[in-house]
Amino acid sequence: MAKASRKGKAKTKAASRTKGKAATNKRKVGPANKGPLYLTEDDVQRLVGVKDAIAALEMLFNTWPDPTTVNLPRQRARIGKGSFNLMGAAWGAADIFGLKAYYGAGGGRFHVLIYSSRDGSLKGMIEADHLGRMRTGAASGVATKLLANPQARTLGVIGAGRQALTQVAAVCAVRKIETVRVFARTTEHRETFASAIERTLQVAAKPVTSAEAAIGDADVVVTITKSAEPVLRANWLKSGVHVNAAGANAAERREVDAETVLRATVRATDHLAQARLEAGEYHDLVAAGRLKWQDIAELGDVLTGKAPGRRGPADITLFKSLGIALEDIAFADLIVRRAHEHGAGHPMP
Repeated sequence: MAKASRKGKAKTKAASRTKGKAATNKRKVGPANKGPLYLTEDDVQRLVGVKDAIAALEMLFNTWPDPTTVNLPRQRARIGKGSFNLMGAAWGAADIFGLKAYYGAGGGRFHVLIYSSRDGSLKGMIEADHLGRMRTGAASGVATKLLANPQARTLGVIGAGRQALTQVAAVCAVRKIETVRVFARTTEHRETFASAIERTLQVAAKPVTSAEAAIGDADVVVTITKSAEPVLRANWLKSGVHVNAAGANAAERREVDAETVLRATVRATDHLAQARLEAGEYHDLVAAGRLKWQDIAELGDVLTGKAPGRRGPADITLFKSLGIALEDIAFADLIVRRAHEHGAGHPMP
């Protein structure tokens, strides 16, 4: 009877362990199922932050010279009151390719699809509003890390919209910013944004009543608007400042004036082919014969040393951010891998 009792207990324990493993596997979708995942905006926010996006973009730009890496510039088609935007890329070093699609109008949704280039299989579909905000901020973060003076402590920001907070977070991630000065068109917007910076990033932020007041003594500048006319003037800039022009990504929009571009000793962008289509500030000067496309460096070339960066503390440097598909899929790849590690997301049907 004693032997039978021990066997019974052993069977009960084994059954209990089996049920426990089954329950664990059921909870952890990612590790148990390596098939494609669907990730929501909430999943993205839980899994990654701006520092993760900066690391992903640095890895991307370090490997961009690989001939199997391709960026397809954004295409736009007018639909109703907005436009359908489509952009794609292949990142050879990571064996992935993918696309981003979204509707550029109020209420529009953003999605990234990412595939394996080894077998063409779908790796994941990601709701990409927060993904896009973080990767746009991260591009400015990488540029600031490469081009801003190491002792930069003051940040000036023009614009307080949905993309602005991740811009500030990215700059603060790579420089020891002590003060942020914020200008937006309405008192309410600039005060609300300054409060959000202090609450979220624990950095002192001050709303100011003019763009010039935000920029005058700044070591780093961010413009993050959709303005068709320049919101930043060269005569506001002090010696040694770094400028991230991060908001306008269409040929008819311009955030900085021509003299800002011409004063800069380094003029950079994400991708020259896309800049020829979307960087109005550069395109105007090239068309007028005052600038050559060869005078503009890609961020990846600055990172790898192929193009020169800041030469001295008095240089004014400029990064014209466009937001490219390669940045989206590099960050998306990290998000999908992290989702599998943490059992996040939902299996695709």
